Amino acid sequence: MHRPLIGVIKVKWIEVREKYKDSWVLIEAIEAHSEDNERVVDKIAVLNFFNSSHEALKEYEFEHKKNPERELYVYHTQNEELKVKERVWMGVRRK
Repeated sequence: MHRPLIGVIKVKWIEVREKYKDSWVLIEAIEAHSEDNERVVDKIAVLNFFNSSHEALKEYEFEHKKNPERELYVYHTQNEELKVKERVWMGVRRK
């Protein structure tokens, strides 16, 4: 069962780390750009937080299936910086 999403507030990564210490977070990039093969996420919305990566990834899959156009990430707050490597998609997507 999926927990209801927490309130969506645009914040910076440092604020997320302070509020959700030692947690997995499901976040959405609200403002982001590409730079040197990385996604630089300027503002994010925290959608939910979890104790385990397994729970976080299950929620990510659920949300991604509903809205695949959203830029969603699962990340752990122990990371000082929010670094997302860009991947080039070279395939055919099936529905």
